[in-house]
Amino acid sequence: MPSVETQFPATAEAPQSARAFLRAALQTWQLDGFGQVTELLTDELVANVVRHVGSPLTLRATTEGATLRIEVDDPSTEPPVLRHPDVHEDRGRGILLVDALATQWGAEIHSDGKTVWFEIDVSTATEEIHGSD
Repeated sequence: MPSVETQFPATAEAPQSARAFLRAALQTWQLDGFGQVTELLTDELVANVVRHVGSPLTLRATTEGATLRIEVDDPSTEPPVLRHPDVHEDRGRGILLVDALATQWGAEIHSDGKTVWFEIDVSTATEEIHGSD
């Protein structure tokens, strides 16, 4: 199972750095056709850590079969909240986007923090992007 992992400080640049890191991994795995949605959802998870936790985070990406999985670890044990904000609210839509665009997502609480993850099923679009054999 191919996997990559890196750490980022909780800075305003972390979401951009996370997107670049993932872009390189997806190109290596020939999954770059999933870059836009994967980068958007990862940006949301990383931005949540920067905004709400303010501590360093670990970003992990794995691919196995038709599944691309992205995980973000942070030291907070507070789970993410799926909100349905009013149209006039500026924030609160990150996990809603993850919920709408990922095949599945979740959070695992550990004694030393949590892992928020999402998965994307890449089987159909991989054939369309790279051709079937």
